[in-house]
Amino acid sequence: MEALQAKDIADRDQLWACLRVLRDEVELLAGGTEPLESRQQKLAVLLARIVLAELDYRIHEGTVE
Repeated sequence: MEALQAKDIADRDQLWACLRVLRDEVELLAGGTEPLESRQQKLAVLLARIVLAELDYRIHEGTVE
């Protein structure tokens, strides 16, 4: 593996690890309970669900504690 590729992977892993502290807020956002404009709400819900899916995948695969 090239050094730059290894650094990119490490940076991505670190980013996702940092997102764990926001999980409660992301779950609330994914629930769509915040009063946002319709388009913003749909986008926020979609993005929050993507983040939750990635976090759940990493927990399942054992790459995140």
